[in-house]
Amino acid sequence: MTSSPGQPVAREHAHYFKSTPFGEADVYRVLRMFNVTDPCLQHATKKLLVAGGRGGGKDISRDVQEAIDTLTRWQEMEAEDAAVKDATP
Repeated sequence: MTSSPGQPVAREHAHYFKSTPFGEADVYRVLRMFNVTDPCLQHATKKLLVAGGRGGGKDISRDVQEAIDTLTRWQEMEAEDAAVKDATP
């Protein structure tokens, strides 16, 4: 959901929203705008876009490490998928 420029909307999880010259945008809007559809890439992007800013006792280093872990898993899955594809007659 967006708002008019200069008209922020009070909402839960406000830390995901940033004001832009075009209204507010959140992580999920950015993912959709850039057509990021893979769940691993979505998760890592979200971690990086709000690294250290979500509270819950997680600092920026932990968020970055979690993004790295997710991207490493994405690489593993790509290799697994390629191996299956190569093994299929």
